[in-house]
Amino acid sequence: MPELDDELMERFQKGDEGAFTLLVRRHERPLINFIAQFIGDRDSAEDLAQETFIRIFQAAPRYKRGRAQFNTWMYHIASNLCKNELRNRSRRERHWVDNTVKDDDAEDASAGVESRIANAPADASYQPDVVLERKELRDALRKAVAALPEQYREPLVLRDIQGLSYEEISKVLDIRIGTTKSRINRARLILKDKLKPFMEKL
Repeated sequence: MPELDDELMERFQKGDEGAFTLLVRRHERPLINFIAQFIGDRDSAEDLAQETFIRIFQAAPRYKRGRAQFNTWMYHIASNLCKNELRNRSRRERHWVDNTVKDDDAEDASAGVESRIANAPADASYQPDVVLERKELRDALRKAVAALPEQYREPLVLRDIQGLSYEEISKVLDIRIGTTKSRINRARLILKDKLKPFMEKL
């Protein structure tokens, strides 16, 4: 409810720090999910979500009801932090590759990530074969989303995972609604194509 967010922000501006705590509780989980999907790293997602709320805390005195929805403002800040993180990560990876002596290190790091994914706990209430199929589908979908170009991945995650409207996404990304719809449609087509061979096996 956007009205509640505005009310909590106004209470916080008047000195009610508990109102900000309520805002964080309302939005923390979906924000972490958005960032994790964007950058493909749950641990870093929690750090970036915290940084997002720090930025909101610092900018709160300038927040005005009606200028933009709190939700839109929050995702816009998070989106910029994600882009910075991916750029910095790319630089770090280039530096690491340039200074790597053994090629085996990269394979070991990759194997570690695959091992963590493969050993993720399953829901015991399902049959093992169903659990395996669902896990394979989740992994395939996660990898396919992560492989999307940023311009398609970001609006898709905001729409299909976070549930934002096309209008909200357009404001977050500062693009036209037509462009937003086109990119989301393109992202879905790319995913459908990438997952087709996998779906045929199930």
